[in-house]
Amino acid sequence: MSANVSILGNLGRAPETRFTPDGTFIANFSIASNSVRNSPQGKIEETDWFRVTAFGNQARTLAKYAKKGTRMLVQGKLTTGAWLTREGVPQVSADVLLQDFQFAGGNEKEETNGGASAEETEHSVETEIASDIQEIPNQELSY
Repeated sequence: MSANVSILGNLGRAPETRFTPDGTFIANFSIASNSVRNSPQGKIEETDWFRVTAFGNQARTLAKYAKKGTRMLVQGKLTTGAWLTREGVPQVSADVLLQDFQFAGGNEKEETNGGASAEETEHSVETEIASDIQEIPNQELSY
């Protein structure tokens, strides 16, 4: 099964990074998304966890700027995988192959401890990208 999904949530841990044998940079992280539903007993808050895998430049950006608690919107292809616990109990995981992401705002820790806001982080990403672009002198081009 696979489907495209958008998930708004917070990172459960800082991205773990590695390289594939062919040299592709990979970042893996978990993201928790909270939802509230009504039941006869009242409102119930549930947390769903997703494992996310990013490749290449997206993985590098996430490795540099994302950390535990970072609030993000991730978009990608959802797949499921079956696995067994140490006790032999069958489980199902929800995995996302990252296609796009956005930093969605500061987490509670950043807001209360005076850390960098998401706007500052996004600006830092844009500033880094802009600094990598070399300006071409104004020239007349003949076509």
